Amino acid sequence: MMLRLLCLLAGLLLFTNRLWAQAYEPGLLVRSNGDTLRGEIENDFWEAPPTFIRYRSTTASPSQLFAPRQLRAVRLTGGRHFRYEVLRLDHAAETRLESLPRGNYADIRTDSVLAEVLLEGPIDLRRVVLMGTTHYVLRRPGQPDLALSERKFLRQKDDGVWSIADGNNYHSQLDIYFIDCPAASQAAATAPFTAEGLAAVAQAYAMACSPGQQPASSWLGQARRRRQVAFQGGVLAGLRYNGISSPVEAIDGASRAGSQLVPFGGLYTELLLPSRTAAIYGELSVSTFRNRTAYISSLSSQGIIIYTPFGYHGTLGTARIGVRYYRPLAHDQQLIVGLGFEYDQVWGLAATDAATAQYLQYEDQNVYYPQTVLLPNLTLGWRQRRFTATLDGQLYRSGIEGLSGNLVGSNFAARLGLSYRLGRNPDVPTPPRP
Repeated sequence: MMLRLLCLLAGLLLFTNRLWAQAYEPGLLVRSNGDTLRGEIENDFWEAPPTFIRYRSTTASPSQLFAPRQLRAVRLTGGRHFRYEVLRLDHAAETRLESLPRGNYADIRTDSVLAEVLLEGPIDLRRVVLMGTTHYVLRRPGQPDLALSERKFLRQKDDGVWSIADGNNYHSQLDIYFIDCPAASQAAATAPFTAEGLAAVAQAYAMACSPGQQPASSWLGQARRRRQVAFQGGVLAGLRYNGISSPVEAIDGASRAGSQLVPFGGLYTELLLPSRTAAIYGELSVSTFRNRTAYISSLSSQGIIIYTPFGYHGTLGTARIGVRYYRPLAHDQQLIVGLGFEYDQVWGLAATDAATAQYLQYEDQNVYYPQTVLLPNLTLGWRQRRFTATLDGQLYRSGIEGLSGNLVGSNFAARLGLSYRLGRNPDVPTPPRP
């Protein structure tokens, strides 16, 4: 059990480093028909071009989803700025190790994307990230756009071994593009392939060689992406159905002995990962359970074992840890899909009949409740603001030996729960004090 939990947590921590923070911020949208909408925009701190933009006119208003093609521009008051544009991008540019091409070649295609605006004015600088590869596009009057892409490729050496080579010749491209502007050409000679480095080259052109010799408007500082996780938690309650068979198959009704619908309650917490579309989920809950087993009371004259059945009941403490994925829906609702692992602890085990209490003889009382299988439990849910409704299921071992008995079982528990978040939403700014 502990090994599974440690492996799960290690994977989640690695996953966290690849995600960015999200919150509603003041901003505006310019629709494709020219209408401007002012309100709040969900800032997902996008790396790749956003596939949709979530907007609401006020904090209390329902949210609306806009596809990039429905927009001309998106601007957050505190930072980032996007424009829907047609750009020529090199789709052969690759940086992922598993996808590196053999040889250095270009595949220029025209794309309509919601590109990030870094500079705008006498010279424009745009940024687009496709499949983990960063592209920059420079645009100046009287010249075609200059597309720059980070790129690596596989090159075969003389001994036949393939090695990774850097195919980004942006210094030469910048030198040619700004051949008529010594200030920009000089800055390009040492500029790193970063937003700041390329912006410095573009601003050198704007201030020294553009018609007005004025710097371009910059969103560079505000365009920095930040990493941030958030905690939230609350209470949960609901109904739990235990479909548990008896540990002893010889008694009557063994397959239905532990079938029972009982209430449960507890606490939950979520470590929201920076994308806010995933979270590490933890839960502690308490419920009751009952079942029937049997003890060997005698042997018949024919040597047949005679069992005497008796019932027992107890308190079940359940700890769960897992991951949840949240798919945004309209009106600030979310569809939830999750998986996790469960650990159960039995307390206060007692026999229904006091006369048979002596037969609850195991020191480890957890043998009276089945162990979970290796497969994780599954959760499906729906969230609306503070309330979350979930349906989940967990399988337990049922006495089958071998690998199949560890993976699946006929014993199960199904839960229908409702949880309520306590405290404020960590992504909603605290209103200023009067």
